[in-house]
Amino acid sequence: MNKYLSDKLKSISFILMVMVVFLHSYNVGIKYNNQLVQTDQYINLFIQNAISEGFTIIAVPLFFIISGYLLFLNLKNGRLNTFLPKFKKRLKTLVVPYLFWSLYGLVFIFILQAIPISRPYFNNELIIEYSLLKLLNTIFIKPVPYQLWFVRDLVILILLSPILYRIIKIFKPLSLVLFLFTWLYEFNFVIFSNEALFFFMIGLYLAINKISLDQPILKKNYALLIVFWIIIVLIKTWLISIQFEDEWMIIALNKLSILIGVLSLWGYYDYKFKDTDISKTKIFPLFQYSFFLYAFHEPLLSIFRKGFQNLFGSSEISSISAYFLAPITTIIISILIAYFLKKNVHNLYSIVTGGR
Repeated sequence: MNKYLSDKLKSISFILMVMVVFLHSYNVGIKYNNQLVQTDQYINLFIQNAISEGFTIIAVPLFFIISGYLLFLNLKNGRLNTFLPKFKKRLKTLVVPYLFWSLYGLVFIFILQAIPISRPYFNNELIIEYSLLKLLNTIFIKPVPYQLWFVRDLVILILLSPILYRIIKIFKPLSLVLFLFTWLYEFNFVIFSNEALFFFMIGLYLAINKISLDQPILKKNYALLIVFWIIIVLIKTWLISIQFEDEWMIIALNKLSILIGVLSLWGYYDYKFKDTDISKTKIFPLFQYSFFLYAFHEPLLSIFRKGFQNLFGSSEISSISAYFLAPITTIIISILIAYFLKKNVHNLYSIVTGGR
């Protein structure tokens, strides 16, 4: 991998992570003290759906593509022994951080539930009331920091990667078509999402077939593609806002917006920075904190999301303000904490971020 592609992956990963934080900032209908605070006024609903249910939903698919690509990058053959070093590396970079952040989230919420002033923010069963089975399920399968589902699915797919390698080798492009339909028709794989599998397979396919990601995929008409993406998202958001009855139309537009959006972001980066060394820009040092932001932003974001909503009230302007302030505050605090930890307790920071 050359320097340009390496810098591009770091830059786009940070952009995607910011998208994820805004995706999770959706605050239409928040429960506080067992009461539902409705904030679904038209403008507020349109803005939040356009961002959290529209533009930012390309983040997870693109993350899976990148993960699949990096896993099979420089893979010499499909023998099991060639996968073992990769499995060992992912144990450090994924499994250990997953367990740490899962336990962190559990302990963090346990403490907040024990404090009277913060207790009203929690409407579900208290952690102290969990059975042993539910406690283990929460740590390993459904962690309190719910964003960890991505790592959980990724680990499962990595374990299955020798089989996925054979599928790609045997069926070639047809394998992508097959898993495209499982995604389009939302097939239930139970142990991982159809979205995870399809986009992870795209990354694997690109790496196995040594399709270069160094060259721009959109040499011309990138602007038209971006405009097309924006139009699709806005049409879908409008249909949702008027409660359009044809659910399949909305699902189809949603899937199309993801595919076009992934190509748009990836292509726009090439247009904007192909002749620029982005590593020399002032903002580039922030990109190293992407994984920490991913792992740390919840449950912190939920606290700010509910806190701002409670502070500002349930008016439309209050909800919109909370929607933007919560993720911005969360991102700033997360980066500051990441900077402090990396500088002062580097070994701990390295463990909890998988050496990133």
